[in-house]
Amino acid sequence: MEFSVEHTVTDDDIVSVTLAGALDVATAPRVRDLLIRLIDEGHHRLVLELSGVDFVDSIGLGVFVGVVHRLRPYDSSLAVAAPSPQARKVFEITQLVRVLPIYDTFDAATEAVRSGKATVGARG
Repeated sequence: MEFSVEHTVTDDDIVSVTLAGALDVATAPRVRDLLIRLIDEGHHRLVLELSGVDFVDSIGLGVFVGVVHRLRPYDSSLAVAAPSPQARKVFEITQLVRVLPIYDTFDAATEAVRSGKATVGARG
C-alpha cells in the first residue's frame, strides 16, 4: 500500500488528518512537517484518523509524541480516531494511550475534540 496523508478543516476549525499505509522512517517526516505546519498556523484541535495505517515504527510514534509536546502550551485537543488493529496495539504497548486518547470511530474522536474531552493541556 502506498502511503498517503490528507487533511481537512471543519467550519469550527477542527483539523482531520487521515493517514494510510506505513508510518515509518520514510513517511514520518512528511506527517511531522504537515502537523507542525498546521499547529504553527494556529490549528490546535486535531483528529488523527488511522484506520488505514497498517504499520507504525518508533519514528512514527515519535511524530505523535512530538505533536503532543508541541500542542501542550495551547488550549488544544488531540484524538486518534479508529486506529487499525496494528496501530492500536502499538499505542497500547508503548502506553501512548495515556497521553493520546483513542476512539473507535471518527465521529467519537471528533466530538471529544469538539467538546474539549481530548484536551492536551500542560501536564507534568
